[in-house]
Amino acid sequence: MKVSEAVLSRHSIRAFSPEPVAEASVRRILDVARYAASNTNCQPWHLYVTMGAARQRVSTAILEAIRAGEPVAAEYRIHGHPNPEPYRGRQVTLGKTLYGMLGIAKGDAEGVKRQSQRNFLFFDAPVGMILTMDRRHGEGQWIDCGSFLASIMLVAREEGLHTCPQAAFAHYHKVLRRELGIPDNEIVLCGIALGHADLSVMPNTLRSERAPLEEWVKWFGE
Repeated sequence: MKVSEAVLSRHSIRAFSPEPVAEASVRRILDVARYAASNTNCQPWHLYVTMGAARQRVSTAILEAIRAGEPVAAEYRIHGHPNPEPYRGRQVTLGKTLYGMLGIAKGDAEGVKRQSQRNFLFFDAPVGMILTMDRRHGEGQWIDCGSFLASIMLVAREEGLHTCPQAAFAHYHKVLRRELGIPDNEIVLCGIALGHADLSVMPNTLRSERAPLEEWVKWFGE
């Protein structure tokens, strides 16, 4: 698979098939992704990989925390407050399209809640990963972790697998620390679902649009 094919075929999967993923496949993906670029070769990322009973345990713990009303909050700003345009508009468009495909009407709080909680099942993916970074790093290392995350998602395509990056897990860092032994000096960045896409399910046909170059590129030349 060409790099361009991996980029263009990658999209967030919100329903995975029950087909298992061999640990050897996950190791191959990570063994390549570790060569992602990082400033001064810092390699600031840490990754917690869960499969089988461990993945289910993490999901169960988070859902129990939700039912118990455990207070939660991410340790970083996932979006601006408020998010300015045109970025907010892109979010709204995606949300309307996704929930429309799922048959969740505007104002259906229970429907939104049910779909939101599917995040914490890793959308039924057999592999659930949690990406963290030592909080003592600078802002530049956030860029490095983004490079590493992108590498995982693209190499997964070469392996015939799909992914979904999930910032939602950042809100439940306290639960994740308890279940996975994540130390306090590491900040939970996101989750990553990995598995075989169930392409027969409606949400997986969603391909979010991208802004044309004219909206965000400024050219300078002779």
